[in-house]
Amino acid sequence: MRTAVRRCALVIAIVMLGATTSGAAQLQPVVTERIADVTLRVLVEGGKLLIGPNDIVLEFGLSSGERDVSGVTLVAMRAGTASAPVNVDLSPEAAGRFHGTMILPWTDNCRLEVRWQDDHGHHRHAFTVPVIVGHH
Repeated sequence: MRTAVRRCALVIAIVMLGATTSGAAQLQPVVTERIADVTLRVLVEGGKLLIGPNDIVLEFGLSSGERDVSGVTLVAMRAGTASAPVNVDLSPEAAGRFHGTMILPWTDNCRLEVRWQDDHGHHRHAFTVPVIVGHH
């Protein structure tokens, strides 16, 4: 009986520790920019793009009512060099929020280009952010 209680307590402790650990890894903006009436935020764990896999969330904050945002893609290119681009199709997560995983093979500056479509047509916007070696 005591062994069963101890096992149960151990399982509960492991589950609670996992919930605490995953909650500690918060998404933070790598970049926030305003484009006309849209505020675009690129969020990643720890607020840094790293070499290797990055879970990315794109948020579209619309100041003039709701729009149907779709066809969201993110393209990464190494800034200043002729390297192969990394393309990611982002999946809708909630209204104005899209998620995907991007695997970056280099460090240095990265040119991110976001492409999307809404009621006003097709759009694209690019910005440059650093990619570093490290871990989340």
